Amino acid sequence: MSVAVKAEKPEARRPQMGLLFLLSWGHMVTDMAQGAIPALLPVLKQAFALSYTQTSLLVLVSNVASSVIQPLFGYFADRRPARWLLPAGCLVAGLGLATCGRLPWFGVLLAAVALSSLGVAAYHPEGSRTANLASGVRKGSGMAVFSVGGNLGFGLGSLFMAWLLTLGGPQNTVYFALPGMFTAAVMLLGWQRLASLKEEARPREAAAGEGQRRGALAAFVMLLVYIIFRSWLHAGMYTYIPLYYTDYLRGDVHLAGYFVSVFLLAGAFGTLLGGPLTDLLGAPAVMAGSMGLLVPLIYLFPRIGGGPVLLALSAFIGAALISTFSTTIVLGQQLLPRQKGLASGFTIGFGVGAGGVGVLLLGVLADHFGVPAVFTAMVGLACGGLLLALVLVRRFRDLVRA
Repeated sequence: MSVAVKAEKPEARRPQMGLLFLLSWGHMVTDMAQGAIPALLPVLKQAFALSYTQTSLLVLVSNVASSVIQPLFGYFADRRPARWLLPAGCLVAGLGLATCGRLPWFGVLLAAVALSSLGVAAYHPEGSRTANLASGVRKGSGMAVFSVGGNLGFGLGSLFMAWLLTLGGPQNTVYFALPGMFTAAVMLLGWQRLASLKEEARPREAAAGEGQRRGALAAFVMLLVYIIFRSWLHAGMYTYIPLYYTDYLRGDVHLAGYFVSVFLLAGAFGTLLGGPLTDLLGAPAVMAGSMGLLVPLIYLFPRIGGGPVLLALSAFIGAALISTFSTTIVLGQQLLPRQKGLASGFTIGFGVGAGGVGVLLLGVLADHFGVPAVFTAMVGLACGGLLLALVLVRRFRDLVRA
């Protein structure tokens, strides 16, 4: 089975690297807001006397507001591009999180996290569509540049927040607004170049007709399920790495964010490595290899103690887990070529946001059986992801390579 993907004309545009770097920078700054949440969790847990379930609820709200509703933004972006969402998303994402250290009640805290996360949701589909346009004929390379910005943002957000908390405690979160304000201003200065990007003509349907369209849709659904498995693991790891470090290893609550930063920054390296490996081995093989590595790595995590070895293991897990991120985005846009914004909303947003549901269930598990049980459950999730990827290798190899 194969899917016909419309070939680019030889005279098609070359990548506009200046715009791609700007969009990647915006992606980084926006995702800093999500990446900062894990570094905040131990501090907020103590300040509000939260249970593990309530702590996980913060993650769920963040994921739902920032990710699960992204297909809605993507749907409207496909109908009418709205590039004003790019500076607005960066600004709102930073401002919402900047207030978290000065709020009096848990309910208001949830609202602030939701507002910040809506800014994240607004940026991604339009940012991904715009990056696709700016990439010219090199869609994979362009999307890798765009995606690395997000990976870096997750890691730097946790690092920046940990640094602010170390300097002045929760009140220092107000300074988290500065990167978003700066980036919004830069995007407004470069607005002419952003607005000058022309929409591509909508591709015609493949000649094979209904059968191929159904095959592409089935592949997209399977891809989405794989992303959900990966997202549960991602959200579970960046939530419970700091909680395991503070509650079980008795580490400094302000240093826990640095462990998460290593995990997330290593994911940026994994993204850069995953692109060439996909070209060499094919997407399904890379997806299977990623999950195959995660099974023993996550199994070892709660069994080796603390120190540099735990830090190194966090890096290996981050690199392996996030290595397929840009690959799945490009694949989703290829499978739904007429709805790139919608495909981006699902592959970046809905699939990733579903990790919040998984982490809430992990929170209930942690309350009843302890944090080490969470890592055992995540080994099971990695096994499920591996099996799903192996099915993709067997049933959809031709479709993925088309």
